[in-house]
This record gives sequence, C-alpha cells and structure tokens, in this order.
Amino acid sequence: MASSAPESSNYDPSTFWVAPARNFRTSARLHLQHLLFQNTINFVLEPHVQAAVEGAKELRVADLGCGNGIWLSDLDGYLSKKGVSAKLDGYDVNPINFPAPPFLPETVTLNKLNVFTKPLPEELIGAYDIVHVRALVSVILNSDLTPLLSTALALLKPGGWLQWEESRADTYFVEAPSPEVSTNSLNTIIQILHAGGKARGVEFEFLGELDRHLKEHGFEDVHMQGIETRKQDKKAWTEDYLMVWEELAVHFPPKATAPGAPMTRESWVDLFAKAVGETEKGVVAHQGKVVTVVGRKAN
Repeated sequence: MASSAPESSNYDPSTFWVAPARNFRTSARLHLQHLLFQNTINFVLEPHVQAAVEGAKELRVADLGCGNGIWLSDLDGYLSKKGVSAKLDGYDVNPINFPAPPFLPETVTLNKLNVFTKPLPEELIGAYDIVHVRALVSVILNSDLTPLLSTALALLKPGGWLQWEESRADTYFVEAPSPEVSTNSLNTIIQILHAGGKARGVEFEFLGELDRHLKEHGFEDVHMQGIETRKQDKKAWTEDYLMVWEELAVHFPPKATAPGAPMTRESWVDLFAKAVGETEKGVVAHQGKVVTVVGRKAN
C-alpha cells in the first residue's frame, strides 16, 4: 500500500518501525533482498560449486547470517529436484525472523549462534560440504576478514566450498530519470553513511579483492566475478535501501537531548522524507554490481 513520506512531527521510528511487533518488516526486506540477489546472479549454487558437488547423494550446508532462512529454503527446492539428500543449517545471532519449524522444509534447521564466537561448537567443526555467506559485509570491521574466513574454514570439511555474495557496498550510484530532478537528499544520506561507517571502521574497499583475501587465508580454486544488477531491478534495490535507512533514525539522538548534534533524529527523519520524495520522482540508488567469490578448503 502506497503512503506519503512521514513527517517528523508525527513519526518516531524508535517507537514505530523498531517495535517488536514490526520485525516482520525486516523479514519482508530480507525476502526482497534475496529476490534481488537471485535476479542478479541467477544461481543458487555458484557454477564451480555446483560442478564440484555434481553427483553427490548427500550434502550438508551451512548458511551464516541466515536471516529468515530464505536462501536455504530455495536451496532445498533446488537440491530436491536433483534427488540430493541434504541437511541445511542456518545460523544467525538474532532468531526473531526465523520461521517456525513447521513452516520450513524438513531439511532446514535454523539456529541461534554468533558465528564469530570462539570456540565454535565442537560438533560443527569440519561438518559442512558448503558454507554460504551473503550480505554480511557490515559486520566486518577494519577490513579484517580473518574472523569470518577462519569460521568458514573451521566449519568446512576438507575439500568443502565457501560461496560468498555481496553487493558492492563500496560504491553507490544515484541516478535521476532527467537532469531537472534533484538527487541532493539521497546523495546526502549516502555521504553521511559513508562518513559514519568510516568512523566505525566499516569500509568496503576489500570487496574488490575478495579473491585475494580467500587465497591468503588458504582457500584454493578461488573464482570471483562481478555481475551487473538489472536496470528493471533498480527501483527495488532503492526500496530495499530505503527500508534500511529509515530504521537508522533510532541511532541518532533526539534534538531535545542533543540540540547541538550534527544529525539529530528529527533531522534524519526530515532528510529521509526528502529522499523518499526524490525516489517518488523516479530517482534510484543502487550499488551497481553483486560480487560473488568461491573457494575450496584444501584436502
């Protein structure tokens, strides 16, 4: 249902979108994000991974940061058509978006787990043929991939494969349908996010060299590609980002408690409303490509 952009006078994200009753909204965004990734890459298992497991009768797969388990559910359908018996395990630090077990494929189990916690549960070490990662770039601090890649290596069997997909978070493109349409507010949001991420040690230049990082951590048969997003998906990518940005308001201080802050909650809401107005005039914001990288753990 369409609605007008919210005004700061009657809209407080701290009590509205982040209320527990509205966690469905985050899950809905994850469904959209999954659709957009799949529209772009056009595979569930990357071709090198698929070739490596072709003919397997049994597979065990882990999805790290699984969200609502949508990728695993898709994988279940893909493998079942090939007659593969599978045990598909999803792990996420926040289980709020997990579907109830009766509404998951029988092969899929979702578990609460911080995959960066060491030591990992003993029963998971060396247990998986495939470890899948998607859209975890925001939890990588100071471009240090060791925590994530060491976890993947620990979970994989010898000869098992890591499959990792990310949007190019190091780049943003804001495009107007015609020169007279303003993009000022969207560009301002992106500048704020870039500066805030840099201050927190969240930078994404390493995305252009994921293949090198995998090789340096001992992965073999590494393959990387960047795949252009489709122009017909640009509006949906924009809406996916808008849903994330809207929820950021709660992280800014209210004007009443921090009147001198460079960005208050109220000013963020106003800026966001203007950005939504730009998108309603046809402006899109996107990251251009999805990057995929795969690598095999040594035997």
